[in-house]
Amino acid sequence: MKNKKLSLSDVMKVKELGALLPLIILVIVASLVNPAFLNANNLFDILRTTSYTTILAVPLTMLMASGRMDMSIAATTALGGIIAAMAETSGLPLPVALLLGILVGAAVGACNAILVDYFQLPGFIATLAVSNIVEGISAVITNNNPIPGISGSFKAIAQTRLAGQVTITVLYALILAVIGYVIMKHMKIGRKILAVGGNTEAANLAGINVKRIHTGLFVLVGIFGAISGILYCSRFSSAQLTAGAGTSLTIMSSVIIGGTAMRGGSGTIVGSVLGCMLFAVITNALVVMGISTNWQNVVYGLILVIALLIDYFRQKSARRA
Repeated sequence: MKNKKLSLSDVMKVKELGALLPLIILVIVASLVNPAFLNANNLFDILRTTSYTTILAVPLTMLMASGRMDMSIAATTALGGIIAAMAETSGLPLPVALLLGILVGAAVGACNAILVDYFQLPGFIATLAVSNIVEGISAVITNNNPIPGISGSFKAIAQTRLAGQVTITVLYALILAVIGYVIMKHMKIGRKILAVGGNTEAANLAGINVKRIHTGLFVLVGIFGAISGILYCSRFSSAQLTAGAGTSLTIMSSVIIGGTAMRGGSGTIVGSVLGCMLFAVITNALVVMGISTNWQNVVYGLILVIALLIDYFRQKSARRA
């Protein structure tokens, strides 16, 4: 029996490879240039950075796998933290303050769903418009100032360390990633999400409520956007307008390069986590290797282009199969 040769199309089917290969290469290069890259404290810092983006990437993976995108996630992150901080510093109990921040995130997600799925507006433009509105609201209610004075209990949400080293946000992200993996791989709702993203008309004919799926996912992204903002607020001991700034495209790039199709129909939580880790390593490696952080946006932009090209060739390969 002849051994089957490994073709490019076979390689492209390994969705996580787009994030895993450059991640391995970058780790090797960074550690050779500066062995301090492999210092335990530095690696823990990379894990912490990865945890914040993973908390956003997991729900966004589900949304994009269903054929939708959300450009308002960064703005929702800032507003969620601001609302929670303002509520707590005004005297409300911490649980109530956190709930208010999360509800605001859910409301932003619901607005996105209404515009995109009920009014049939283009997803990119509609969610970008919502992003601008949310950013404006955040600026108005804070007068462009940070919100300090949160309690020690609020700070402990993200500043607590496990075994004195790993921040608790790594545990949050790990739990969320496992739940997301189980949903997408082993649960009926995960199959419905992929079916909706793969072929909306066929999903409708199969009795799947497409609008309900999309609405639920938009709200889910909004909720975790707000949760991420609460974690940023806890980490920096104040709510800031810049929390999550510029993360929308970074998270989306992480998800795409990790193996989720931009047009929907496929998605991998493991790949998205690897994509988040790749971006965290890039940011860290630039510092460790003594390269100016001014190159950060250039590198991020190049990776976004590469992610889109990978998605293009992956989809082209899938159509040929």
